[in-house]
Amino acid sequence: MMDVKKHIVFPGQFIITSVPTLISTVLGSCVSVCLWDKETKIGAMNHYLLPGTEHDDAGNANRGLSSTRMLIRAMINRQVRLENLEAKIFGGCNSMYLNNDCFKVGERNIEMALEVLQSYRIRVSAHHVGGSQGRKIVFNTATGKVRMRLLVKTATEVNEEINKGFSY
Repeated sequence: MMDVKKHIVFPGQFIITSVPTLISTVLGSCVSVCLWDKETKIGAMNHYLLPGTEHDDAGNANRGLSSTRMLIRAMINRQVRLENLEAKIFGGCNSMYLNNDCFKVGERNIEMALEVLQSYRIRVSAHHVGGSQGRKIVFNTATGKVRMRLLVKTATEVNEEINKGFSY
């Protein structure tokens, strides 16, 4: 049996690999786009914090517009054909402000991923986005499958418990 490498992607990072790798990350309002080429078995994942705009598309991997475009361009540089790519999108929850998220960061992050993928005509084969809970995902680049687990407590619930423990 072949050894499978493991890699964690943190906010503002992305990875592209042609060797079997389990790529993992934890998402709240952040979004990850997983790309997989079914022909070459090359896989890629990003993790971005904010959606970004055309004005800041200068290579900032913390912004969804730049990060997802860089991810796609890097796949193209590896001779991947866009028609062979499938995308899976995860994250974009509203865990920080359950009753009022005036900035709608998670929602805007999801929209950005969808817009960029649509502009390159990349098919989205799966997604689990939005809601009020974070997620942990593990992307297996050997198979293109992603395992996902919802995080039990929201950031708000954790903060409430901490505050109760420190009240006087």
